[in-house]
Amino acid sequence: MNRGWIMAVLVGMFLAGGLAPLGGLRSAHAQAAADLLREEVRYVGKQKPPETVVARIGGEPVTAAEVNRLMKQAMRGRRIVEAAMPLLEANTLDQVINRHLITRFLDSKKIEVSDEEVDDAYKRRTESYKKQGSSIFEALAEMDITEKKFRDDLQWQLRWEKAVNSYLTEANFQKYFAAHRKEYDGTEVRVSQILLRPNGTVDEGKLKQLSERATTIRDSIIGELTTFAAAAKKHSEAPSRAKGGDIGFIPRHGLMDEDFAAAAFALEPGQVSEPVLTKYGAHLLQVSEIRPGKKTASDVRKDLEPALRKEAFEKVSKQMRGTIAIEYTGAISYLNPETGELVTGEATEKKDEPSADESKK
Repeated sequence: MNRGWIMAVLVGMFLAGGLAPLGGLRSAHAQAAADLLREEVRYVGKQKPPETVVARIGGEPVTAAEVNRLMKQAMRGRRIVEAAMPLLEANTLDQVINRHLITRFLDSKKIEVSDEEVDDAYKRRTESYKKQGSSIFEALAEMDITEKKFRDDLQWQLRWEKAVNSYLTEANFQKYFAAHRKEYDGTEVRVSQILLRPNGTVDEGKLKQLSERATTIRDSIIGELTTFAAAAKKHSEAPSRAKGGDIGFIPRHGLMDEDFAAAAFALEPGQVSEPVLTKYGAHLLQVSEIRPGKKTASDVRKDLEPALRKEAFEKVSKQMRGTIAIEYTGAISYLNPETGELVTGEATEKKDEPSADESKK
């Protein structure tokens, strides 16, 4: 469910060193803040003990402590339905593993930073928190890490920054822009939707039922037993049903749910998407018109740079995965490396895993 959002959050946190609190609980609405806190506490109560071995990289253990900390940061300030927790946990574990792999890459390339560079970065972060009316110690408490861990994360971030800078060439900017032109040049697509909403709380079972129902509706449209507009008027639960599902032109970023927008921009005029699952339910999409944008790579360079950095992160971690054995213990949810399918921890855990200390005996 909403894999795009989950991956964007987690990769973004690692590219930033996992250092910035994601929203926090300083909400203007005390009740909303309390609800979010209860949700986080509920998850924390289900966490594995920090010493639990959740994976091994080349025989070296990865413990639940790292996953727990990043999960808490990812959840902070966000509502996450119970059904999405295993996927968030699995993606978090993968990003923790990716960070370990990139550390090995940095070691192999002998990319280092000095203590002075770390000190300067620490001072800049301290000043940044002061300007926000906070302090470095409040930030550490909110992120649930020690000052040493904070400095270690800073060191990792600075090392990665040195490595990735060599990837940010003009040729790579132009290449990325050419491959993703519609996402960045201001292109808009006119999209219609059929939205099927779940009754009550969203869970995996309801989403599966909605997806199956959406597939049946899609088959009737593809088979020309009805039109998209007629099916929208009959089945959709969105206000746009009155207009045959038409919601007008949308940009690639910033307006719609990420999975919704990505699916819409992947369509050619007249095509009907497979069911798209979001927090709102199951969607069927159809694009009727594409309005090309006119922006160049130079115009959107600031938007391209984070995407290019993310691409470098994913390329290096993928490359490293091919050089070292990775084992998932099944103590928590993970993504099957062969199929990409979610394997829940409850379904695979047959016995308690030894702690990191025990595994070394």
